[in-house]
Parts: sequence; structure tokens; C-alpha cells
Amino acid sequence: MFGFFKLILLAIIGIIIAGSAFFYNIFNNDTISKEDIVNGFGDFLQDTSTNGLTKDNKLEGKRKFGIDEYVGTYRASYNNKTKEETIFGGTVLDRENGNTISLKIKVEKQSGNIEIISNSGTESEILINDTGEVEKSIDVKEKSYYLKIKVTDFTGNVEIVAE
Repeated sequence: MFGFFKLILLAIIGIIIAGSAFFYNIFNNDTISKEDIVNGFGDFLQDTSTNGLTKDNKLEGKRKFGIDEYVGTYRASYNNKTKEETIFGGTVLDRENGNTISLKIKVEKQSGNIEIISNSGTESEILINDTGEVEKSIDVKEKSYYLKIKVTDFTGNVEIVAE
């Protein structure tokens, strides 16, 4: 739910910035195209949307980003931990590196509870909640997307590859 309100706030800020640029150009006899406004807003979203990711020093495991914050690898060993971590994601109108993320997730659970959750737009999907493996493709075009791990008294290992 917080992600939705964050997206609304970012949209309002983007509209204010785009409107300011529009009026600035009108008063300076410059022209600005619809494409310039959309591209500027898209850049703004991409630059600010990764603030919701868990900082590296707060993660239980090791994350290595790929070409952007949507992809990379994450490996962690949890020992009776209770926490929530946001591993990958962001918000963008049209991702430069393609709008499909391929996930490979492996969980080796010894005890406790785990949920690996894909938040895409306003929808959430639990991808895995026990020992096992899953492969999934996620479309991230024109919506926010975050991959989260939520553990409660969890002991076990997690490996994620997002490409």
C-alpha cells in the first residue's frame, strides 16, 4: 500500500516539474514537445524510484546489481531472522534495458517462514513461501516493481538471480 502512495507522490512531483519546465519555456519563447515532457518525467521516476530498496548495509545477504537496480544477484543465509528486505526494483515508464525481468529463485528452508513477493503496480504475488525453486518472468513496463523477501524466525538460504 505504501508503494502506491509513494508512486502517487512521485507522479505529483513529476507533474509539478514538467509543468514548471513547460511554463519556463513558454515565457522564454522556447518550445517543448509532449515527448520531452514524457521523457523528462520518465527520467525523474527512474532517478528517484530506487529509494525504496533496502540499503546494502541493512541486507542480510550480499546483493550485486546488474545493469540497473532491477536485476542482479542476491545470496543470503538467515539464522532465525525476522525482517523484510526489498532486493530489486524501481519505477519507470519504459525501462531502457527491456521491460521483462526473468527471475530464478531458490530457497532452502530449515525452519520458520519465508515469503518472496513480487510487487508489480498495485498487485502483489507470493512467488515462493517454502523450500523450493521457481522461475518467473515479470513485465515492469509503466508500473512500479519491487522484489521483497519477508522472513519470520527464518533459518535457511536464499539465492535470487534476476536478469
